[in-house]
Formats: sequence, C-alpha cells, structure tokens
Amino acid sequence: MQQSDNILKHVAIVGVLALVGYVGLYALDMHLRGRKGPWEVTFAAETNGTPYLVVNQPAYGVRDVKVRFPGEQNPLTNAPVTVRFAEPNTKPGFGELRFQDATYLPGTVTLLAFNHEIEFIQRGLVLDRQERAWQPGLTADLTPTNQAPPLRTLGRKRNY
Repeated sequence: MQQSDNILKHVAIVGVLALVGYVGLYALDMHLRGRKGPWEVTFAAETNGTPYLVVNQPAYGVRDVKVRFPGEQNPLTNAPVTVRFAEPNTKPGFGELRFQDATYLPGTVTLLAFNHEIEFIQRGLVLDRQERAWQPGLTADLTPTNQAPPLRTLGRKRNY
C-alpha cells in the first residue's frame, strides 16, 4: 500500500507542476502578444471633403502620420472614426481590409482605400508598394494619378 501511495503522490506533484507551468507560460505569451498595442487609425475628412487617415502606434513612436486622398470624395457620413486593429478582420472606417496579422500586436495591417494599397508594418509605412520610414507628423498624399498597378494573378495550369 505504501508504494502505490508514493506513486500517486509523485504523479499528483508532477501534474500540479505541469498545470502551473502551462498557466504561467500561457499568461506570458498573452502578455507578449498584446504588450505593444494595436495600430490606431482615425478615418476622417477635411472641411473640403478630402478623406484622410491618421496612424498612431505609441510603442513604435508613430504619431500623427497622415495619409490624404486628394481628388476623392468623403465616404464617411458621420464624425471621424477611430479604429484599433486589435482583433482579426477589423472593419476599417473606409476602404477594405486586405490583410491583417494580429497575432503579436501591432502586427501587420494592409488596407485598400480609393484603389491605393496602404500597409502598416513595424519598420515603416508602405504606400502603393513604396516603403517609407515612420516619421512623426509625416503627411503623404495619394492622388488618383499615383495609384499602384493592379496585382497580377498567376494563371497556373495544373496537370493532374
């Protein structure tokens, strides 16, 4: 009897240690995933109706980076909308969400707005596939004449 009691005691200790380890590592991973916070993007329009968006990400020092769309019409009917891209498939204020990786925030967000591709990544802002370093207070204009060419689709033939 004494030997089987000893085995059960050891199994119980190992089980408790495994559970504590799992819970501790899970909490650490969740902290690492969200500690820098999401991209915060405000979608708005100027008084003349020109739509724009303002990007902020305090952990990377990104503050008040503005992307304007001169020559386009304001699609917003309400006041400015601020969107935090913290969850997958977050709906932007205008345009469409092309890609989002919110595994470890802020992650990567790619938007298509007025036929322009805008991507937020840690190392910079990508506008129509042209990368720029993050600079606080940067303003960029995306006009209809400087749109990126359409993405090519590969027509692959499959031989089965």
